[in-house]
Amino acid sequence: MRIVIVGAGLVGTAIARELIKEKHDVVVIEQNSETARLVDNELDCLIINDDGSRPETLRTARIDTADWFISLTGSDSVNIVACGLVSAESSSTKTIARVETPFYTALSRAQRETFGIWYLVNPAMEAARQIVRTIAQGFAGAVYPLHEGALQLRTVPATELPGFPGHTLGELRQSTLRHFLVAAVVRGETIIVPKGDCRIERDDRLYVLGQPESLDALLGKVHGLDDAIRRVIILGATRVSERVIEYLDSSEAVSGARRGRAVRLFRKRPDITLIDNSSEACKRMAREYQKVTVVNADSSEPGVLESAGVDRSDLYVAATGSQSKNFISAQLAKVLGAKKVIALAENERLFALQHRLDLDAVICANDAVAAAVLEIVRKAHMRTIFSFYEDEVEIVELCVDSSSPVAGMPLRSLVLPAEVLIAFIIQGGSLIVPTGDTALAGGDEIGLVTRKKHIAALESIFGGPDER
Repeated sequence: MRIVIVGAGLVGTAIARELIKEKHDVVVIEQNSETARLVDNELDCLIINDDGSRPETLRTARIDTADWFISLTGSDSVNIVACGLVSAESSSTKTIARVETPFYTALSRAQRETFGIWYLVNPAMEAARQIVRTIAQGFAGAVYPLHEGALQLRTVPATELPGFPGHTLGELRQSTLRHFLVAAVVRGETIIVPKGDCRIERDDRLYVLGQPESLDALLGKVHGLDDAIRRVIILGATRVSERVIEYLDSSEAVSGARRGRAVRLFRKRPDITLIDNSSEACKRMAREYQKVTVVNADSSEPGVLESAGVDRSDLYVAATGSQSKNFISAQLAKVLGAKKVIALAENERLFALQHRLDLDAVICANDAVAAAVLEIVRKAHMRTIFSFYEDEVEIVELCVDSSSPVAGMPLRSLVLPAEVLIAFIIQGGSLIVPTGDTALAGGDEIGLVTRKKHIAALESIFGGPDER
């Protein structure tokens, strides 16, 4: 596919990088000359240093030949105008606009089409969705819930699994590995997508995937995953915080989980306290969210978190605009007695600190936006459900379309790249352990562990119709 991206900020560069790895033809338009120079050195694609909302620039990018146009600048108006111009120039080019203002997010489909926009992506909403999804699924340090909590991914040193070091996964599969999967092996500075001949070494760290009850039997039960959320403290009067509050304050949080887990976590509306050091922001939040206790104070000052009841809180969410402040504050809250803490990060730079610190979850805002855009663009309708911070490896999930070339095909007949592992299949709403004889059907959800460079090949293998 040919994709034109306007805006080479953190999100635009991240999306361009992924699409280039997936072997797509990418063009990046960036108005700032210094930023354009930097990304030109980093990205192996055409960089145009110009204003992406000018018709002349769009023609230079040959927008009429593009499959997708993605406008990701920091200006809502620029993104909307650019998408409108592209829509007028080429009816076949699909458009995505990044917007910050909630007004635009609330536009109906017909209203978006009037602006020439196929899809809208709101960064605060995507980050909040990821936070809420994490809360609803249940989470703890070194435990990552997947697929609404029906699956868990846990990290564990190989030495904590008796009989694993020195044996291949093929050997272990005959006995121990019947009800779970070693999705990845971290060895030194690299990560391995393992096959049956992968021999486990003593210093390896394993990512183990399975149903919660199977992993409980193997590794022991993780306490606290299903504890009810009654008291919540949120740091930062940001748009992300607003979206999280709106979810927690809604009836959906109490009565609406698709798989029942959030019903257990939110037996009633939680008590929410918001802390921010801006008096104006606190006044606005107090007016808009009258059921929320708003505290105008600096969380780093002595006694502030204690006075807010952090030692009695079930959940502490640090969602300010500073990722370093979020990490420090979340760690402090954990030390002071918060049961679970979540820190919002801008990028993956600090992810390696999650397990060095005592943080239960870290949510990357830019990753959430990039994942939303990539899910839209990928023709096989893939979405990333987990990214391994150690290397360029992901767990992706896709729904098999009835017209897909693999529909009706047994797994043994699939020709997949060497570094791709089938992790799970959900068929007819039930999670099954696939074998070579398992036949894929339209509507099946399939999870794959893959290096990012193989995404384009997987799109070709699994791709169904590319529809809106």
